[in-house]
Amino acid sequence: MDLECLATIAEVYFEDDTIQLLRTTNTKYPAILYKRFFPTVTKGTLIKLNHTATELGLGTGGYDLVKEVLASKRIQENIDGHIMKLRYTPMQQAMMSIEEPGSLYHSLFQKSFTLEGKKVLLAELHSMVPLIYYLAQEIEPTITCCVIFDDSASLLLEGSQHVRLLQKEVWFHSITIGQCVGGEYEAISLPSALQFASTCLKADLIIISVGPGVVGTGTEYGHSAMEMANWANVVGALGGCPVWIPRLSFADKRNRHYGLSHHTITPLYSFTYCSCVLVFPLLVHEQKSLIAKQLNSNSLATHLITYQEKPVDRDLLERAFSRIEGLTTMGRGYTDDPLFFEAVAEAVCFCIEGKTS
Repeated sequence: MDLECLATIAEVYFEDDTIQLLRTTNTKYPAILYKRFFPTVTKGTLIKLNHTATELGLGTGGYDLVKEVLASKRIQENIDGHIMKLRYTPMQQAMMSIEEPGSLYHSLFQKSFTLEGKKVLLAELHSMVPLIYYLAQEIEPTITCCVIFDDSASLLLEGSQHVRLLQKEVWFHSITIGQCVGGEYEAISLPSALQFASTCLKADLIIISVGPGVVGTGTEYGHSAMEMANWANVVGALGGCPVWIPRLSFADKRNRHYGLSHHTITPLYSFTYCSCVLVFPLLVHEQKSLIAKQLNSNSLATHLITYQEKPVDRDLLERAFSRIEGLTTMGRGYTDDPLFFEAVAEAVCFCIEGKTS
């Protein structure tokens, strides 16, 4: 399904170096224009929109996507590099990847590399990313964070309002891998990105995550979180310690996501071959019993499961939240679903301080 319509721009209500956000005269939803593909537009310009996602009511931010600016030419592609991303699509672009021979960093990847036990955070949902960064900044104001974004969700990183704001932060770096594009640095593979983040950027905290738009089908294996097993196995193979942020909720009414989500249990227990760390916030007896029952299954590896025995540092969370506008997960904020966000906080504290908060 590829639903299209013509629309006329009524207003450009936001613009930065990467996108324009548009209102049109004849469509219900705002539209997003990616400058890497199209020239900037003004009021009155006729455009063609793809409104498949909004028509289906998908959780993609509520935007239609500009597919064509009529009577205009596409902008000149970035041809500095020779690695194609969005390959074999009409939008494919040549990028300078950090690994390729023409890159300033090419020689780095001629050397052997190990993470030497370094903890690496695995964050299934995009909503975890800004909270991780600002929690880290509240714990240690000059800590350097690098987020590696893979291509199991949005392929265009600049579609995230959170990332557009984070890219302005002094201590934040981003690397996009696979077919994902738009990071501060472009890489081909996850091992290369981990090597670059650790040895070149010297990031104190490395996170692997995704952009907005994760996929789930209600089936055992048909969801984006399955990729997390690959993340963990790569980190383990490089001698690192994968710290898995549990997708935890007692507010989500769907059985598959109630308590510990099957998006955590299935990839962690059935597809991960290295030992991982899983840190839980303080739980009441009934909640802890349910989690223990959910985890009562055979695993390919022995994982370190830690239950916090004291409340999360609420002041730390409140300070972090004060620096983020409108952070929610599945439409729920901190007061609606506190354990989801507390699980993020405990994992960050564990990585930075070597202990829970």
